[in-house]
Amino acid sequence: MKKALSFLLAAGLLVGSAHAESVWTPREAPAVRTVISDEEKRAREDAILQQGTLLFSGFTNMTYNAMSVQFLKDAQEDDVIAFHWACDDVSHGGWGVLGLSVNGKQKDIAAYTQQPDRERLYVCTVGDLMAQAGVDSPGLLNRFSIGAWNGGRIAKLYFLQGDAAAQLKNYLAGVEETEMIRHTYTGELSNKNAIPEAKKLYEYLKEIWQHKCLTGQMESTWMGSADYEMNFLMKHTGKLPAIRGLDFMHNDFAGVARRAREWWEKGGIPHICWHTGPDFASAYNESQKDDLNWENALTPGTAEYEKLLSDMDRAVPYLRELMDAGVPVLWRPFHELDGGWFWWSRGGSEGFVKLWQLMYSRYTDYWGLNNLIWVLGYSHAGGDQAAWYPGDDYVDLIGGDSYTPGANGDLYADMQAIAPEGMPIVFHECGSIPTEAEMQAASAPWLMFMVWHTSHLTDGNSNTPESLHAVYNSDYFITLDELPAFR
Repeated sequence: MKKALSFLLAAGLLVGSAHAESVWTPREAPAVRTVISDEEKRAREDAILQQGTLLFSGFTNMTYNAMSVQFLKDAQEDDVIAFHWACDDVSHGGWGVLGLSVNGKQKDIAAYTQQPDRERLYVCTVGDLMAQAGVDSPGLLNRFSIGAWNGGRIAKLYFLQGDAAAQLKNYLAGVEETEMIRHTYTGELSNKNAIPEAKKLYEYLKEIWQHKCLTGQMESTWMGSADYEMNFLMKHTGKLPAIRGLDFMHNDFAGVARRAREWWEKGGIPHICWHTGPDFASAYNESQKDDLNWENALTPGTAEYEKLLSDMDRAVPYLRELMDAGVPVLWRPFHELDGGWFWWSRGGSEGFVKLWQLMYSRYTDYWGLNNLIWVLGYSHAGGDQAAWYPGDDYVDLIGGDSYTPGANGDLYADMQAIAPEGMPIVFHECGSIPTEAEMQAASAPWLMFMVWHTSHLTDGNSNTPESLHAVYNSDYFITLDELPAFR
């Protein structure tokens, strides 16, 4: 039955149809982590905080200004400032909504794009305040305030000393340990049936990680030629990138498969993402505007579930075509997964994990797509990123997107905190290319970068012809001509 369905799908006869899939169920996913409920955490936090001194109970957009900072001057470095905070204007998710200022030096606090109105605990020690102010003694702290704007709200602000401060820190450390991801990564591809070319490519990626960085460039297809960016790079650097970024957007399945195969035959590495709505037949606008009925769509046996499976199968014949040609693919579906702006974020972390696991099992276990190297692509939004991790059995590479110039060391550290030891970390979307020196200074040895298309490459602001030439002709950055033979 499976072979017959596979043949029909490959022939394009079942794609988009509502054929029954009730005989198939995805593999049972192992538990990724133990999660303590928000209610349980909040009750325990409040019990500890109430042992401290209540400094302020605020309202939306109300700032706390310490009339006297003597309590900080007399404090020990391990004493703690702690407060619950949220953003009551949900349209400002991702924006700065609070600012903690000490001695006139401010640290912004941004509302997470997922659930910006959820109350969260912020904790810093007096030692942290000293470091922010650039002083070496609590006695030198002379101003302290927490501003609130854009809907920012400080629920309750406490000062904790001695045993209360230690209790809070010990409790939070225990929560962190309890909720740690359970890693099972062995250094091999998650799909044990991967084709030899995929295995060879993956071994190469692990080998060069932290020693070299692969160049990558996203293509566009509306600038007169799908090679618009590649021609620009060749003109200004004399080189082509190691990785070519492609997108199944606008149902360009055949074109993407053809260009991916051609790139592989040139000696390069194809990378495919997918801007699409939940019908898997639309494009960028729908990826941001449309949504699923999450409960029904993830419940086997419902019409919505059958449609979701049938729709996500649209790419299968083209990925199979690449597999049959021996072409491995860096496969990055549902990118910027935690950002909140694409539909695949709107089921929350629990819905996303189920969706990712469903596609992985569908493509790997059911359709036998053994050429995919699965890339889990976070955004720069921050928040509880561990909650969005689907498990080592479903991920081969992990990374983040950011259009902030530089090496984005904070983002790299966030990815490093989630990834199992030894799994390469990638910078799979950026505007400007970080230099080797920037990556070293930020302790962010990204395995690869990939510049987004058109103006991000060509406007002379994100990257200049001179900076591109320097990167593409550096010993540290690997270009197409420097890749080994994978076939």
